[in-house]
Amino acid sequence: MSDVSVPVPFRFLPVAGPALWRRLNARRLAAGALPDFDAIACASTNDGIIVQTLEGIIIWANPAFARIVGLPMDRILGRNPLSFCMPKDQTPSRAQIADFRYDPANPNLQKLIVLRNRRSDGTLFWNQLSFSFHKNAQDQTFAVLVCRDVSEQIDQTRALRDTTRSLTQMASHDSLTGLANRNRFNDFISKALADADVTRHGLAVLQIDMDRFKAINDSHGHAAGDAALQHVTAAMTGKLRQTDLLARMGGDEFVAVCLGVTSDDDLLRIGQSLCDAARIPFMFGGEELTASVSIGAVVADQGDTDADLLLQKSDFALYEVKRNGRGHVAIYDSRLHAEAQRRDRLSAHLRHCIADEKLTFYFQPTVDLITGRIRGFEALARWQHPTRGLIHPAEFLPLARDMNLLKAVDLAAISAAAQLRKRLIHSGFDDIRVGINGSAHLLQDPAHIDLLPARVTRAGARTQDFVIELAERDVFGNEDRIETHLTAISRLVGHGFSVLIDGFGAGYAGLLHVERLAVAGFKIEKALIRRLDTVPACERITAMLLTFSREKDIYAVAYGIETADQARMVRALGGTVGQGNHFARAMPAEDVIDWLRQRAARPPLAVAADLSLIAPVHVAR
Repeated sequence: MSDVSVPVPFRFLPVAGPALWRRLNARRLAAGALPDFDAIACASTNDGIIVQTLEGIIIWANPAFARIVGLPMDRILGRNPLSFCMPKDQTPSRAQIADFRYDPANPNLQKLIVLRNRRSDGTLFWNQLSFSFHKNAQDQTFAVLVCRDVSEQIDQTRALRDTTRSLTQMASHDSLTGLANRNRFNDFISKALADADVTRHGLAVLQIDMDRFKAINDSHGHAAGDAALQHVTAAMTGKLRQTDLLARMGGDEFVAVCLGVTSDDDLLRIGQSLCDAARIPFMFGGEELTASVSIGAVVADQGDTDADLLLQKSDFALYEVKRNGRGHVAIYDSRLHAEAQRRDRLSAHLRHCIADEKLTFYFQPTVDLITGRIRGFEALARWQHPTRGLIHPAEFLPLARDMNLLKAVDLAAISAAAQLRKRLIHSGFDDIRVGINGSAHLLQDPAHIDLLPARVTRAGARTQDFVIELAERDVFGNEDRIETHLTAISRLVGHGFSVLIDGFGAGYAGLLHVERLAVAGFKIEKALIRRLDTVPACERITAMLLTFSREKDIYAVAYGIETADQARMVRALGGTVGQGNHFARAMPAEDVIDWLRQRAARPPLAVAADLSLIAPVHVAR
């Protein structure tokens, strides 16, 4: 216990009541009694000092204490500070104050104590108290309290702690969703894989991507995208256990680590529950929105210690989900691994092929079903692989899309089309136009649209001699983007290109919007034409589309004619332009001119057979 002296005016006074202490103190001051240096120090220090009886009655206080509590001395002396210093909701009752007594042997009173105290104006402050006990000559014990206002230090300490906690949170958690971030995920899975007990009881990784997240952002704004992320976060968190970890890796990508999972069946059940939860609609701006997720998952093998390998395996499974329609779960297996490795090798070769401008284009003609004249050619991408030979676009164009290479394919296609157009002009076939299949990027990126005319001009051709075909699913598949797509099509037409809607009638309600589009026409979905002579509904839909084109005075191409019967039926239904293998398969550019010349040299009867003018079939209307 520290040896703090009791100030001289009270060092030898017996214990008395509060009124007596006030009278004695006033009498000594009036008589001019001077304190010693201890009293001077007590009076001038910034720390508050009070002397109390063991019952807690203040018999002396220095000015600093009066300043700290905001009371004049005559309202301090003779009172127990418990009656005026405690917060109102913590102030003891009169009975409790009357029963108060210091116990000098209490070890807690030998420590610094910090309490929340109240000033006279009601403001609260942090008061640091130290206690000591002393006896006078009459063997009476007094309590000496040294009080210090430490509010600023505590506020600074709290602010530092809050800042440290915030920085720690930011370093390990995502600010939008509150989920663990990539750093926290890496730390969690590394420790889990290093723990033999954890891996022995099973560990699974689920890689999760939101579906159509960009469409939500584009259609409803980034605030809606944030709301979708928070909704999916809450939905999936509710399906996971406390021992699991859900992390946001960035953008719309999440990863879950689930402990205690040893079988693919259990993992499939967990993944499906996350998909189902995420699919529940949520409200934003008074509108009901729906999100969904695709999940690729893997159960760690015994002895697995490589987190990157688990992520790679789950990514293989995730690609399989995306390739097959999204919105569900796929579990990794060796077949997927082999397929992914093959796809990766193919992707690398494709990237080099496109970068080196070695993509090949074949050309298929469109035929006037009335005159037999060749109306145009469509450029169809082909890939001449060094070991696998000619690869169909259905196999490599999805890879190009995944690698964001379709813009380069568009530019390569328009360049190839422009070169063919030059050959046609030089060979006397200057009335034949050339078309390309444009990617969805042409509907989303005005700068990409503006690159096409430059390629045409560089080849010495005119944009008016070219057709851009855009897939109906790209133009109309997202109702919220149709206005943007209308603007993009108008921009293409403004450059001089003719625009056709490809695959028309596939089910995206194109009829509702085609009148508003500045398009030259459409190509009827090939699935309708190929079943024209076997499925009555296909015949009725085709007849309706051809009638619609005539009423609106727009171009209609019956695409996918494979047989003479189909050609005859299209003609009987009023079709005037056809395309398909019945007339000619797609051919290399170098064969086009020879094919045109050989066709021009054919006798009229042979051309009539191609056009199915011989033995027309009856068509029921």
